[in-house]
Amino acid sequence: MFKILNYIDIIGPLIAIIAFLFLRKKLTPELKLVLWFCIIQVICNAAASWYTGKTSNYWVYKINTVASFVVLLVLFSRYLLKVDRKKNLLAYAFVVLVILPTIFGEGLTTYNSYSATIASFIIVALCLYFFYLKLVRSSPEERVPSTAIFWCVVGFFVYYAGAFFIFLSYKYLIETDIKSVGVLWKFHNLLLLIACLSISFGVLCKDYQQAS
Repeated sequence: MFKILNYIDIIGPLIAIIAFLFLRKKLTPELKLVLWFCIIQVICNAAASWYTGKTSNYWVYKINTVASFVVLLVLFSRYLLKVDRKKNLLAYAFVVLVILPTIFGEGLTTYNSYSATIASFIIVALCLYFFYLKLVRSSPEERVPSTAIFWCVVGFFVYYAGAFFIFLSYKYLIETDIKSVGVLWKFHNLLLLIACLSISFGVLCKDYQQAS
């Protein structure tokens, strides 16, 4: 049972990708980005599993962190929150905040928990702002919770909110109690599975329309 938890970070995104394959209608731009997020998870997590025990796989997780963050930042800034071009400069600054710790922080020989923590915090903040705009400030007629993209954002929020605390404590645990890191990472995989199931639910069970 616990061995399965080592691979659900691949199984979860695969389930979401299969859910997308059931869509007969053309994907909207925002759902295409959600699909790309899932594809990145499958490729990077499969590569990380393959490299485990052979050589260091930290660089794969670094690619996953940056690539996933950039995709979601584009999703929120361009489509969900519709940030204007001037404010998009702030989005580029966020990308720098995630990449810099990789170069000048922990380097390429250890897992970059600094970048992952910053990325998680920013994505959670964007999710909360999305919920505020679409649930508090929008009219009931918009029926935002009935859209596929809403449940995708719910999935992102669940995953990154939980992952934030995992990444935040990772460096401390690996220096003080390395045995607990494996358990912690299994919980991380479970969070990703929940996120992907939420995405799949939105894609298959909710109205296929853009949340405006």
